[in-house]
This record gives sequence, C-alpha cells and structure tokens, in this order.
Amino acid sequence: MGDRGAGADRPATLYAAPLTFAPWGQPQFGAVTRRAYRAAYPTDDGTRHISDISVTGSGRIIVSSAADAGDDGPFDSAVSDAGRVSVSAAGRVRVTLAASPTVLGTFPRYKVEGVECLPGSADALLGTDDENLGGYVRNMRFCRA
Repeated sequence: MGDRGAGADRPATLYAAPLTFAPWGQPQFGAVTRRAYRAAYPTDDGTRHISDISVTGSGRIIVSSAADAGDDGPFDSAVSDAGRVSVSAAGRVRVTLAASPTVLGTFPRYKVEGVECLPGSADALLGTDDENLGGYVRNMRFCRA
C-alpha cells in the first residue's frame, strides 16, 4: 500500500504490515512499517513518485513513477527498482528502499500508471493512461529475481 506523493515537496510513502487471519477468517494486520520514497526520474513538479508498485516473488519492489501536466500531457514516466521487502520467520516485515533507486526504463511522452510483475517470469506488464491521447499495454523484462 502507499501514497503516491506529489512533486518535490511530498515524497511517496510505502506502508507494509504482516497479515494473518483469525480462525473465523477476519484479516488482522500487525505493526505497520512506513518508508518515504522519491523517484530518481522523472523529477518535475507534477511527479507522482509512485504511480504503481509490484513486488516480485524474491521481494524486489518495482515501481512506476509518472509526471502529468494535464489531460493533454506532456507526460513522462519511468520504472525503477526501488528496493526490497522481506518477512522474517517470526513474521516481521522489513522494507528496505534504495538510497539511489535504479531506473530500469524511461518512457518520455507516456504516463505509466500500472506495473505488474508476472509470477515466475522476468516480464512486467506496463499500462499507460495517457488521458486524451489514449493508453497502451506493453511488456518489458524488468522483474528478474
């Protein structure tokens, strides 16, 4: 879960917590971990530091970031390796964000707002919402272990 952030003054916030289920099926969340994240790219005033997030089976955190100047653009976006999430044997959740996130790809003129790592694959599905200019789906090999 997260807050996407907005421009230089407000980074995105990632939240993580262990999840268990009571015997009667009610979900129960444990202690919440919170981490601030700033995109390495784009860095415009209208940047959403995290427009979407996907976690690979190995715990890599892959995020999309997007800049949106309005319904007609211009748009700019990137997909980055933001860090890792792990769960200890005792159920403690640890989120480690990269001090300098690795930009895996940039997408000038597009607003990537969806990133989903496919299970058991290095492929990510990327979805754009380019407002009045339409939208696209493509796959990229961003989700290696």
